[in-house]
Amino acid sequence: MSDPTALPNFTPTPANGTGGEPESEVPLRDRVQAALDELGLEPQIDDEGDVAFLFSEQQMFIRCTDDDSNVLRVFGQWALEDPVPTDPVERLQVSNDLNVAFNLVKAAVAGDTLLVTSEHILPRGADVRGLLGLAVPLVLQGVQLWHQRATGQDPDAEDAEGVQGAGTQDADGAAGTEPQA
Repeated sequence: MSDPTALPNFTPTPANGTGGEPESEVPLRDRVQAALDELGLEPQIDDEGDVAFLFSEQQMFIRCTDDDSNVLRVFGQWALEDPVPTDPVERLQVSNDLNVAFNLVKAAVAGDTLLVTSEHILPRGADVRGLLGLAVPLVLQGVQLWHQRATGQDPDAEDAEGVQGAGTQDADGAAGTEPQA
């Protein structure tokens, strides 16, 4: 048996190397705003304290926790309209299919609103801009795939203009999921 008092202390050494308190990091929400500014997305803080911005003509949000957990949630909300099925069970089944297909993107339906999110726990000093460069398009890809599956479209098919934009129209140009603020 080992003597538990003889085990080494594995507490992390602060980045400043002094052995004292670690240097304080810029709040996550401020880092998110700076990263979105660098990407040219003009972020604003909404009434709920989320960072709001437009990406590919879609209203998106980022919710940050500025505690020790450093959780960042990229999300959007879309109103569900025709040609999306009205059956709640069918809508939830499509959400479940999407949740199984993606590791980072999750979908949920509340009433006539589709919520698609991508949540991340960031270590100290993480590359926020790099993460957002991946997470934001992934959320929109999730919306597009949800819409395609809900309306019975072939997710691999492209219309004459290329890949459809964020699930806002079906192949005939009819509205299906509209952004919701």
